[in-house]
Amino acid sequence: MILIFYAFSRELGPLKRRLKERVPLAEPGLRGFESRTGGRRVVFVATGIGVERASEAARIAMDRFSPELVIGTGVVGALSAGLSPGDIVLAERIMLAPADEGDAQEPAITIAHDTLRHCEHALRRAGLDFARGGLLTSRRVLANAHAKLHAKEQTGAIAVDMESAALASEALRRGIKFAVVRTVMDALGDEVFGAELADGQGRVRPLAAAGYLARNPSAIAQLPRMMRNLARATRSLADAVEAIGLAAPLTG
Repeated sequence: MILIFYAFSRELGPLKRRLKERVPLAEPGLRGFESRTGGRRVVFVATGIGVERASEAARIAMDRFSPELVIGTGVVGALSAGLSPGDIVLAERIMLAPADEGDAQEPAITIAHDTLRHCEHALRRAGLDFARGGLLTSRRVLANAHAKLHAKEQTGAIAVDMESAALASEALRRGIKFAVVRTVMDALGDEVFGAELADGQGRVRPLAAAGYLARNPSAIAQLPRMMRNLARATRSLADAVEAIGLAAPLTG
C-alpha cells in the first residue's frame, strides 16, 4: 500500500474528484480518506499545517499502516526564479530550517536513488514535466521575495513547504521508502499574504479574514491571483499523484 500525506483538504480537491472508490478514513486520531489506485490500497492522511502537526500525524499513521512507500505531497512556494505556479517539484533532498536564525542547519535527508527513479519514471510515463532539487521545510511562512531569496542562498533549495522534513524523518527512522512530490502555488516574486487567517487545518477563519481585509484593503486585489495559482497547483498535483499511484510497485 501507499501512504500519502497532505496538509489541508483543498490541496487534493481535483484528485478527490477523480478517484472513483473513495471512502473516509476510519482510523481514530487521523483525518483523511482511502481509495484503490492501480489495484493497490492508497491511504491519504491530512497532517494540518506545520512541522509539529505533521510529525504527530506521521507517527500515528505509520504506527497503524505498513506502507511500501510514503509520499509527502501538497503545495509549495518557489525559491527558484525558474518555477511557476502549477510546476511539479520532485525533491532530491529535504532540509529542515533551524528553529532560530543562529542555529546550525541540520543535515539534509536524501531521497533514496531507487525511490527517486521510480517517481521520475512514473511522471515521465505520464508525460509530466517536473523539476528536481532540494526542498526546504520552514517553520514559518516565507511571505515575500526577500525571505525566499535568503532561504535559497542559505540552503540551495528550489522550493519551500512546512511539513515534508517531519514526514521524511519519521519514515527514515522506520526504514520506509519515502518521496516528496509537490506543486508550486506561489512564484518567487509572489507575496504570500494573510497566512495567519487560516487555522492549523488550512481552514479560513472568517472573523480574522474580515479584520485583515479591513486593515489591508489592497490584499483584496490579490485574491484572484492566489485562487488561480491554487487551482493550477492542485490540478498539477492530481496529475502527479495519480501518475505515481498508478505506477508499478517499488521492489526491494
